[in-house]
Amino acid sequence: MSHFEGGSLGEFLDALASSAPTPGGGAGAAVALGMGAALVAMTARLTTGRRKFRAVQADMERVIERCDAIRDSALELAEADAEAYGQVMAAYGLPRGSADERSSRQAAIASACEQASRVPLRVAAAAAEMIELASETAEKGNPNVISDAGAGAALARTAIRICEMNVQANLGSIEDSAVRDELSGELAKALAARDAADGVVDGVLGNGLA
Repeated sequence: MSHFEGGSLGEFLDALASSAPTPGGGAGAAVALGMGAALVAMTARLTTGRRKFRAVQADMERVIERCDAIRDSALELAEADAEAYGQVMAAYGLPRGSADERSSRQAAIASACEQASRVPLRVAAAAAEMIELASETAEKGNPNVISDAGAGAALARTAIRICEMNVQANLGSIEDSAVRDELSGELAKALAARDAADGVVDGVLGNGLA
């Protein structure tokens, strides 16, 4: 179970504001993802069970299932991000007095930075899916609450942008060009969802329902 589970929002914000290096922006991105998933799920739940929206009942039930799964994973990803960054800090703290120590230290940094990229990429991929779910919910859901689906898309977009910064910060320390190319490709897939998120928000605003 994540160390963040069961804690209050205030406790998490206190941890973010402290002088400790973790949790940091990556954990914040994961929590933003979880908040966005919760809002989209709420919009879908306020659509289901109503005669007026019977035609989209199955679609909204699917949205709820996926959003709940993403929300459940969000705090675990926040914890994983904090742990991954802790490993990066530990690697940079290794001794570097001799040539062998410097070589071992550089290898440890590269390995830690790779992991510290893979965790935010998982967050970004989930956020990209979340934006698709938010778009569907804003289109089909109860119009009285679709601004919450727009809010979910906006939070997911924010999570992607944070993850972009974290991945880019780590890529320069990864020596294996094939790994760098793989990570960059995964990031590019998630970044393609950014404009879609703005489209969801713009659609809600255009309907005058924000």
